[in-house]
This record gives sequence, C-alpha cells and structure tokens, in this order.
Amino acid sequence: MFSLGRAGGGDRMAAYNYEHFWLKHFVTDLVHTAKGAGLEPGSEAPDFDLEATDGTRVRLGELRGRPVLLHFGSGT
Repeated sequence: MFSLGRAGGGDRMAAYNYEHFWLKHFVTDLVHTAKGAGLEPGSEAPDFDLEATDGTRVRLGELRGRPVLLHFGSGT
C-alpha cells in the first residue's frame, strides 16, 4: 500500500478521491456506455501488460490458453 499523507487519510486523501471520482468521469463513463463503447461480452480482451505484485511485467497474450481472471478495482 501507499500513503498520501498522514495516517488516517487527511486532506491529501480527500483530494485524491475527489480527483479520481469527479462527476465528469462519471458522466464520461455514462456517455460511453450509452454509445455502446467497450467490448461485447465474450469478446477477446485486447493485449496489454501490467506490473505483477512481485514487480515483473505480465503480458495478457503470454497467458493465452490458461485460465485468467481480470479484476479491475480501486482501493480508495
């Protein structure tokens, strides 16, 4: 985990949350959803890479043929 200020959150954490969950982001997501943007259920996910918990890079394409669970969320 990381810290954005004093223990317990504080003003910096509140500012972080405000920046990341601002109304304009909600409206943008709503518009994209209404337009049908995104992938259709059952379609293939685009290839991308992310940092693993051990610091290595993992590319989705390298996992082809293996069971993969993609879970995106926020800890804030």
